[in-house]
Amino acid sequence: MGEAGLLVKPPTRKAAVEALQNVKRLRPQAVLLNLPVNIEELLNSYSKGEIDYEHFRESIYDLLPEPAGAWIKEYEILFRELPGIGELTDIYCYVDSEFFNQEANTSIEIALLTIRSIITERIDVKEWIKVLEKSVHSEVERWNREVSKIIDIARSYDRVACISGFEGKHIKRELDQAGIGSWIKYLDQPYHFTPLEILKRLIMLDRVDEELSMKLIREHIRFLREYIYSMPYTEAVEKWVRERLYWLPVRSFDGALKGGSP
Repeated sequence: MGEAGLLVKPPTRKAAVEALQNVKRLRPQAVLLNLPVNIEELLNSYSKGEIDYEHFRESIYDLLPEPAGAWIKEYEILFRELPGIGELTDIYCYVDSEFFNQEANTSIEIALLTIRSIITERIDVKEWIKVLEKSVHSEVERWNREVSKIIDIARSYDRVACISGFEGKHIKRELDQAGIGSWIKYLDQPYHFTPLEILKRLIMLDRVDEELSMKLIREHIRFLREYIYSMPYTEAVEKWVRERLYWLPVRSFDGALKGGSP
């Protein structure tokens, strides 16, 4: 039975750099990405050198839901280096395309709720919770589907690396139960969750109330106004984390952002 390594990647550029460094160091036979399965064939064509990066980038826009640019930006560091990895490594995507599209639609719903809250200066907490609950339930269902594919792939190789979101802990537990040796590494640590990430986790744990929800939604709106509107999402999250963890030396972030060691 093979070994599976879980690399838990927050949506930051530093985490992408660390994911790339770990994959290069591990030299796995297969890399699993938390991206929709409908781009898997394109990724393999690009990673094997059959198409160049410009062709790949143009083609992937047609396969990803809006905002396609945001998805590409989050994985751009990995994408650019795939030809150096994929020559001897098989690339897999394990996220169901339908669920990935649902997640994109939820992002649009949240954006519309945010605009409405800003314009009316009122927050409909129940409507926000309704949208986020739907997203949380969809994520749990998605994780259960994804794990089956990850287990099947891991059983076919001696060593695989799986890049995941914070559901990595759930994936590891299922791998262990399936008899597949696994380990987990959290990238870009320490990490401070964004307001909506916190709220979704509270919903998942059934520990949310209206007062706390209102506070987190207001903080999310402030996060958008002060960070997202003025810079790419990955940079916005990094700045958010850096300012929330102000007691850390700034250089602990800067090295990886410039391509140095984490």
